[in-house]
Amino acid sequence: MPTLPILCFNDVYRVQQKYNPQPGAPEDNSPDQNLTVSQFAQLLLTERSKWADKSTLAADGEKEKEGLVLFAGDVFSPSVESSVTRGSHMVPILNAIKVDAACVGNHDFDSGYPHLTKLIQSTTFPWMLSNIVDVNTGVQPETLQKYHIFERCGVKIGVIGLVEQDWIATIPSWPHNFKYRSMTETALKLSRELRDPNGEHQVDLIIALTHCRVPNDIMLANELGAVAGKAGLENEHGVDLIIGGHDHVSQTVLSDRKADNSEDILRKSTDTNQSCLDNVSQIGQGASSWEGYSGRKGAPGTLEDISCLIMKNGTDFRDLTSASLELTPSPPGSIRKHLITSLTGKHHYVLPSSPSSPAFEQLVKSLLSSVSEALQKPVCFTLAPFDARSDVVRVEESGLGNWIADVLMHAFAESNIAKKEGEGGGDENEDDEGPGADAAIICGGTLRGDSQYGPGKITIGDILEILPFDDPVVCLEIDGAGIWSTLESALSKWPAQEGRFPIVSGLAVKWDHKRPPNNRVISIHQLVQPTRETDDDWEDPQDMVDFREQEDGTRVVVKNRRLKLGEEVKNQEGGRMYKVITRDYMAQGFDGFEPLKNRKFIVDDENGQIMSSILRSFLLGSAYIFRHKQLEEAAHSHLSRRTSQVLLRARAQHQTHSSPSVSVSSSPKREFLSPPNMHTPMGLSPNGDGGYLTAGNLKAHAMSPGSDVSSSSGWGLLKRHVVDHDWGTIRNALHVARHEHMSGIDSVPGQAMRQTGHHQPGAWSPVEGPIEEQTSDPTEGVPLDDGEDITIQDLAIVCPLIDGRMRDVSAGKD
Repeated sequence: MPTLPILCFNDVYRVQQKYNPQPGAPEDNSPDQNLTVSQFAQLLLTERSKWADKSTLAADGEKEKEGLVLFAGDVFSPSVESSVTRGSHMVPILNAIKVDAACVGNHDFDSGYPHLTKLIQSTTFPWMLSNIVDVNTGVQPETLQKYHIFERCGVKIGVIGLVEQDWIATIPSWPHNFKYRSMTETALKLSRELRDPNGEHQVDLIIALTHCRVPNDIMLANELGAVAGKAGLENEHGVDLIIGGHDHVSQTVLSDRKADNSEDILRKSTDTNQSCLDNVSQIGQGASSWEGYSGRKGAPGTLEDISCLIMKNGTDFRDLTSASLELTPSPPGSIRKHLITSLTGKHHYVLPSSPSSPAFEQLVKSLLSSVSEALQKPVCFTLAPFDARSDVVRVEESGLGNWIADVLMHAFAESNIAKKEGEGGGDENEDDEGPGADAAIICGGTLRGDSQYGPGKITIGDILEILPFDDPVVCLEIDGAGIWSTLESALSKWPAQEGRFPIVSGLAVKWDHKRPPNNRVISIHQLVQPTRETDDDWEDPQDMVDFREQEDGTRVVVKNRRLKLGEEVKNQEGGRMYKVITRDYMAQGFDGFEPLKNRKFIVDDENGQIMSSILRSFLLGSAYIFRHKQLEEAAHSHLSRRTSQVLLRARAQHQTHSSPSVSVSSSPKREFLSPPNMHTPMGLSPNGDGGYLTAGNLKAHAMSPGSDVSSSSGWGLLKRHVVDHDWGTIRNALHVARHEHMSGIDSVPGQAMRQTGHHQPGAWSPVEGPIEEQTSDPTEGVPLDDGEDITIQDLAIVCPLIDGRMRDVSAGKD
C-alpha cells in the first residue's frame, strides 16, 4: 500500500518576529527570543529531505521528491514589510522552500488582483482557485488554475483550490467579473472530471486546498466524503482530504483520540503591545494519531466533525504540519481508486533555539536589506507638515490625524459589506459602490514618531515611523450610545498626553474640556460629503484655501471642503447602527476604548488590512491619477472602466480654464517641489518671492478663472495644481490602486525583489555551515521595475489640514 507524505502550512506573514510561546510548545530558554523564516525553512527542508527521490528533475535541476509541500493561502499581506514591498519579498521565499502547489487566500488580494498576477507569475509552482470564474472568459482568472495533477508514490493526485464566499465580501478590490461558485458543487464536478475512467487524468486521489473557516471546512468534508471509515465511500464522488487555512484561533478537535504533547523600524513592528495572532493547528477527527498536538477538545464550530479528514496548520512561520497518508486500493471499477485508511502526523514547533538554514539567513538578510533601502523611497510630497508630535496629536485635532482617518474611513468602501441591503453587493457593476462606513475613530496614540515631517518629501520609512503597528483596520457595528461612550472615554484624560485622544472622520464632535471627564461631549453629528464628484459640487470658491503664483506662472490651490453637518448621532442605545472603522487594538478595548469591545464585526481582524498598507495604496492611486491625467489623450489602456472614467473627467477638467483640475493629489512642477528651507516657518507652499504661507494664516480666496494657464501637451507643463482630499477622490485613488498595475508608479523595485536569481539562497544542506561572504553585487544584471525611474514630479501631493471636526468650545479660554 502506498504511503504519501505531505508537508503543509498556511497564513504566513512576517519573515522575522518576536517569539510568543504557543499552547503545548516545548519550553525554550534561548536568550534570543525571536524567530525568522530561515528556521522554518530549515525545518521544512529537513523533513522534505527524508522523502524518497523521484527519477524526474524539477525546474531547478534537483530531483523531485515523492511527497507534496502544500500551501493554503495568505502570504503576500499583511505585514509591515508587505506595506513596503506589496508582497514581492515573499516570492523568493516561497520558491526556495519548494512549494508544490498553493491556494490563494483573502489577503493575497490586498494590493489588488492585477498586482497578484505579477506575484503569482514570479513563483515557480501552480496556484489554484477552482470555484471562482471570470465571467468574461468562462474560466479561472488569469494565472490561476482549476486544478493541477501530480504523480507521487505511484498514484495520481489532483489538487484543487476552494474558497468560501464569506471573505470575498470583505475584499475592496474584488473584480466585479469574478463570480463565486459553490465549493461543494465545484468539487463534485471536478471529481467527475478528474476521476473519469475514460478521461484524460484518471486520478487516484483528490486533495482540496481551502481558505475557509473551520465550520465551513467541516461542512465541506462531510458533504464531499473527506471522512474516515464511511461505508461505500469508494463509490462516491468528492474529495479525499482537505488542507485548509484562514483560521487563527487556537483549538483542537482531537476528542478522545490519543494525542502526545511530546532593521530598527521593522523590528519595532514586531514588538508592539499587540498580542500575536493565536496559533491554530486543526486536525479533523478522522486522523488516526497525531504527535505534538495541544488544544481544547470540542472547540466551537467543530461539533459536526465526526470523522473528518482535515488538516490546518498554524500561522506566521511558527509551526509546520507533516502527515502521512496510508492509501488502500479500492476494488476495480470503484469511483475512488484509493481510499485514505490512515492519516497520521506531527505538529512541529519553530522555537528560538530551532536551527536555522545558513542559506536562508543570507536570503532573509538580502530581502530585509532591500526593504530597508526601500524605506528611503519617497511616496508623496506634503505642502503642510506631517505633525506627529505627541503634544499635538494626543491633545488636539491635527491635520495629519484628519487626513489619515479620512483615508482609513474608505478602506472598505468597495467591498460588498459596504453595500446597502438589496443593492446586490455590487457584483454586477464595478461602479455600484455603496455608502461605505459611517465614521472612523482612531486615536492619538496611533500616530507615532513624535516628530514633524516635511513640508517636502515623505518617504515610506516616514509613513512606517508614523504608523508602525501591524494590527489590522476593522469595521464594526455600534449604536449612538456606543459612539458617545467611546468619545467620552477618549476625551476623559485630557490634557494628559495619553494615547486615547480621538481622531475621527465622518463625524463633527463639539466638546468642552472645562466640563468634567465623561461629560465633555456636547454633540456629535455625521458629516456630509459626496462620495463621487459632480459638476455641481466641484467648484465652490468658499472651499478654496488660498494659493500662490510661482515665478513660472504655476498656481497651487488647496481645496478644503467646509464642514456640512448631517444627521445627529444621538446618545441612545439601540436604534440606528453605525458602521465604524477602527483599529483591532482599539476594538479589543485597549487604551481606554472599552465601549468598542464586544461589538459585531463587519470586517474582523483576519480580513482587515494594516494602516500603512491602506495609506500606501491611496498614495499610489493618487500618483497614478496625476500621471495619466496629464496626457491630452488616453495613451494607456486601463483594466478598470471606472479608472478610465476618472481619468477622462480629470483630463477634461485639467484642460478647462473655468474649473480647477480634479485630483486627489496633484503634483506641481519640479521647480516647485524643492523642499522648503526647514528653518522657515511651517509652510503650506513656497511663493515666488521666496516667502512662505504659514499654515495658521490660511484664508478662503475666490478663484479668478481668467488668470489660469493650462497646458496638456506633455509632462511637467501643467500650470495649475489642485490638492483635494474629499471623499470621492479618496475613493477614486483607492480604486485605481487596487484595479490597475502600479509598477510604473511604485518607487519600490518589486520586480527586482521578486527575481529568484536575485535572492537565490543556494543549495540547501541539512548540515549547518558557515555563511560565505557575498563578493558581488546581488542586483547585477537584474532587470528593474519601471518604478526605478520614478521622479518627484510623479509623486502624490498632499496637504493635511485642520477643518474643525473636533471643536473644543473652550479652547483658548483658560
